[in-house]
Amino acid sequence: MQTRNLKTILRDEAEALNAFAAGQKLLQELISTRQWNRLEGQVQELRRLASRAEALEDRRFCSYEELKAALAAAGEQHETPSRGETCTFETVVTCLPAAERDELLALHRQLKLAVIRVKSNAALLGTYLRSLSETLQKVLEELFPHRKGRIYSRSGKTRDTAGESLVLYGHV
Repeated sequence: MQTRNLKTILRDEAEALNAFAAGQKLLQELISTRQWNRLEGQVQELRRLASRAEALEDRRFCSYEELKAALAAAGEQHETPSRGETCTFETVVTCLPAAERDELLALHRQLKLAVIRVKSNAALLGTYLRSLSETLQKVLEELFPHRKGRIYSRSGKTRDTAGESLVLYGHV
């Protein structure tokens, strides 16, 4: 059947996502230790890993659809929907021999764990950056109280204060 290609793709995608998760941790470490010179390189590496994971995801989807079609054509598909319809991975692989099914399910679990790692690292990084941003905002409000709150234009609409100039030395 079509399982060899799917197994390889599942392994590669889990590996790529695990590398991405490790890269996310390194990114947070670089931010917290303020290693700005290495930060851009790490962002580029994460972009490269994300592109690789996306390409593998596309290949995995195509390989999975081919497996579903092959099972349907072989008449081994009992309760699984036909090609193009959605069904769970577990439902599709139940039609395979036990050894193939068990290996595919184990690889699928590894992929799910890798996705969970990426999601949790992203949430952790987002929380860290929001906290850092809020802290900086409060410090800036204390340093520049005249900029605190909302500022309105002459027409009465709210105006962003970020674009205002700050005069540090006014001697003429």
